[in-house]
Amino acid sequence: MKQVYKHRYKAMIFDLDGTLADTIEDLIDAVNKALTDHQLPTHSYEEGRKLIGRGVRNLMIRALPADHPKDDAFVDDITDLMMSYYNRQCVNHTEAYPGIEDLLRYLTYQKIPFAVVTNKPDDAAKYIIEKLFFHWPFKIIVGQSDCFPRKPDPTALFYVMEQLGVEPKDCIYVGDSSVDYQTAKNAGVLPVLSLWGYGDEKVLKSFDDAIWIKNPLRAIDALKYGWDMYDIFHENKEDEFER
Repeated sequence: MKQVYKHRYKAMIFDLDGTLADTIEDLIDAVNKALTDHQLPTHSYEEGRKLIGRGVRNLMIRALPADHPKDDAFVDDITDLMMSYYNRQCVNHTEAYPGIEDLLRYLTYQKIPFAVVTNKPDDAAKYIIEKLFFHWPFKIIVGQSDCFPRKPDPTALFYVMEQLGVEPKDCIYVGDSSVDYQTAKNAGVLPVLSLWGYGDEKVLKSFDDAIWIKNPLRAIDALKYGWDMYDIFHENKEDEFER
């Protein structure tokens, strides 16, 4: 299909958890199994939403009771245990958010390259993308590994943009957390924040230099128009962007 629209931005990079896919049940099930093995209290899915954001190790640190020792050896051991469970069940309940497939279809047909940069461990990130989105051509998937520091450090984002052949000014990063916002700002790309994910909506709306969306297809408008989307659709930045 020929490119119908002239887009202001040339590429889109996504976070994974809370942005492309709802992974909370599988993540917190694995966390709870590791906690139970150590006779520690577990978390509800709603509580678990607040623990996600800076990688698996930090997820486990946050999941531990406040008064529990958090020495490196113990945290490493319980994180490894959690990942041993997660790697066996990471797509039991995980699914794409409504509208994501339509967004990926649009990007594919319009020949807009797209990729993933996430703090989820690299192997798990690639496995989930392969299982959920095998029919969509992600150019590159970069998860947490020894190769790059975790977000909000922008190194992985710079690497992916280099692979896509785009400059920061031509790229959008879509995420659902303050970490994703900080990552985008650190890399000099346009932050588009998904309000359907795990981030605190009030916190996300406090960022005056980000675009907020409630429907994945609104990312297409950001791709086409950038900040002008607010004027084009006669909406205020404070509005919940639902149309």
